[in-house]
Amino acid sequence: MIAEQYIKEGIRIRKVYVHNLKSILELEPKILNRRSEFEKIQEQMANVVDSDLNEIRKALELDTKLLELDKEIKKVQKMVQPYYDTIEKLRYDTDKLYLAIKEKYPNITPAEIEKEIMSRVEE
Repeated sequence: MIAEQYIKEGIRIRKVYVHNLKSILELEPKILNRRSEFEKIQEQMANVVDSDLNEIRKALELDTKLLELDKEIKKVQKMVQPYYDTIEKLRYDTDKLYLAIKEKYPNITPAEIEKEIMSRVEE
């Protein structure tokens, strides 16, 4: 029913998407490790707030901890960003494919499009 070129593009999008999700899941241990660093810094910040340091010293200590936290956040972003960018591009490709299919086959429903492409993915 749907032309082969559209089916192949749908399959390509799906394969790249699944590959990216698997890659992100493989990063989970590293991300969880970073999370423990976040929690450690958060605890240190709470200790500073509760300490008997003067306000200027507290502010300096908290600024230092915020910089550490920012560094940890950037590490996670650096790990995940390439996959996020690819998934965003795939979202654009999916929209473009959907519009092309709807233009060529105006009476087809989104469910029918999905069913036809997914049946070919599983082959």
